[in-house]
Amino acid sequence: MELFPYKPRKNQDAIMQTIKNCLESRRDMVFESGTGSGKTICTLASSLEFALENNKKIIYTTRTNAQQRQVILELRAIRNNNNDIKGEIFGVGIQGRANMCLLARNDPELSKGTSDELSRFCSNEKKKAKSTSKDNGCIYFRNSIDEKKTENIIDWVKNKLPTAEEFIDFCEKKQLCPYELNKQLIHESTIVVCPYIYVFDLMIRNILFDSLSVPENDMILVVDEAHNLPNFIRDLYSSQLSMFILNNCVFEAEKYGDPSMLNGRLTVSGFCKLINDIIRDLRDTYVYGILEGGIRQEPVRKEDAFIPSHEFETEILSRLKITSKTFHDIISDLIAFGEKIQEYRQKEGKLPRSYLHKLGLFLEIWINLETNQHAKLIVDATGGKNPRIEAFCLDPSVGTDIIRDFHSSIHMSGTLEPIEEYRDSLGLIGDCELVSYPSPFPKENRKVLYASDVTTKYSEIIKDEKILNKMKAIVTNICNFFPKNTMVFFPSFNIMSMFRNDKTFNKINRCLFVEEQQMSQSALMELVSDFKDFGNQNGEGAALFSVIGGRISEGMDFPAKQLEIAVIVGIPYPKPTARQRGLQRYYDLKFRKGWEYTVEAPTARKLLQSIGRLIRDENDRGVAVILDKRATRFKRYISDLQESKNLVEDIENFMEK
Repeated sequence: MELFPYKPRKNQDAIMQTIKNCLESRRDMVFESGTGSGKTICTLASSLEFALENNKKIIYTTRTNAQQRQVILELRAIRNNNNDIKGEIFGVGIQGRANMCLLARNDPELSKGTSDELSRFCSNEKKKAKSTSKDNGCIYFRNSIDEKKTENIIDWVKNKLPTAEEFIDFCEKKQLCPYELNKQLIHESTIVVCPYIYVFDLMIRNILFDSLSVPENDMILVVDEAHNLPNFIRDLYSSQLSMFILNNCVFEAEKYGDPSMLNGRLTVSGFCKLINDIIRDLRDTYVYGILEGGIRQEPVRKEDAFIPSHEFETEILSRLKITSKTFHDIISDLIAFGEKIQEYRQKEGKLPRSYLHKLGLFLEIWINLETNQHAKLIVDATGGKNPRIEAFCLDPSVGTDIIRDFHSSIHMSGTLEPIEEYRDSLGLIGDCELVSYPSPFPKENRKVLYASDVTTKYSEIIKDEKILNKMKAIVTNICNFFPKNTMVFFPSFNIMSMFRNDKTFNKINRCLFVEEQQMSQSALMELVSDFKDFGNQNGEGAALFSVIGGRISEGMDFPAKQLEIAVIVGIPYPKPTARQRGLQRYYDLKFRKGWEYTVEAPTARKLLQSIGRLIRDENDRGVAVILDKRATRFKRYISDLQESKNLVEDIENFMEK
């Protein structure tokens, strides 16, 4: 591979050659290669070489901004190693308006706007900026259409190849709009690095593709950390209506005149209150238990339940004594009224948000759903504070038709086994190349142990409190005995709180860092950075308590001594919710693999992602400990899994080798 900027390690030539073959034959490729194996640079170098030779463009999608930054850094390495074609190697990183709009970054209300709301707000600001008055509209946009103020900007970007964050900071200093300037840069770039939503949301995709100005069959799609994509699409194609939204609908209706409906029989706020009552009754019936004689039966310990596919709208028709046609008319009126409110707010210079508009759109989606691809649920995950009804998308392939339009697509992750599940879930049809590459690092550098006398299985913890106490003692002993940077992963914040509430943390004689549930991204990055510093020093290491499957357990690098021991407290099985049961049943019907595809595989991936934090290159060494006897069920995914009768002794023996 001509563009590869480093000396290839084990498997890297094979990865690049397979990608090249798939691009030449216009096939899709799904591959798994362990953390630290160089997936990003291999995919980038081989696809970029093909794109330059065949006049194609690359859409490189990522889940997080940290992954996006890594792609730009690797692109710089490629360019610096290929001076003869340096001018041809150009790419940009883009983020959503909430990050790239400088008005939104500096305004708490705007920063919470949806892409549609910010798009409408932006359009209005542009109109005002183009008017004759010099003080109207967005100053950043006004400067961006001034050729004198944007002179040499494109040359600077082409020379620097900035990350999205660097570009935004640069534009803020120059008082220019990074979002608008990016549109010009996209047109000239060979590679665009962006979040998943830029491809899989129709409205946002159209904006991106208009800026690229090439047909889809001249684009190559890359999906990084691909194991996240199915759930991302499920969330994108799911809809929900909560009491919080309905309460805001009532407030909004009353603020803007509260017009009447049904020939004066009902006001808009009255309609919203009626739906609120229906959601509460559905919650009482299906989540808490059947109501008999007005008396609630003993509550069942659960947070969601299925509701019959037409019960919600049937309740509306029955209580209002209206027909389906009249209900459609009400929905149209809500949408129209909401659009009027959006206009009012826009004229006031506010975010064009309308909760009544959201309500109308939700009801329109709800009554037109394909029930074989969605589960209808009533959910109460906040102890009665904010129950909601939800249309949960079961089948991510409903949002992946666009993949077939690309020249080729490349999907990669460190954890994709079983790869067939990913292919089936996304509906990748035709001759799709599926490859799993072994770890390129020495096997003796990693040890994975498990304890067979503990578990986090809820029914067993309730019966025998000694199990939890034993796990607490193991975690405390490991943290205290080894002066190494140690990370402890919990299946949930709830399990972590069991350790925290009885002051287990106080028994750990190390500097202790704890991830909080509502921690901001910047605070989390600072926490991780401080933890890494302890590993970089020669003194005592620190301990970091985190949640498996979260922001720390995926995508963050901890090379060398920044992490040497990972303790996984329990098996992170999905919660046995109605949503999970619906997903499992759907995959049973479609593929006859409900358990394997919706329980076993996602759990294995979470385990492997956490273990994968340990080994990032051929010199890294580390030991992982799984505190759960059910770990043996994942032997097919973790081939080096071994039982330990004395964890401290076995870890010590490994460390001394």
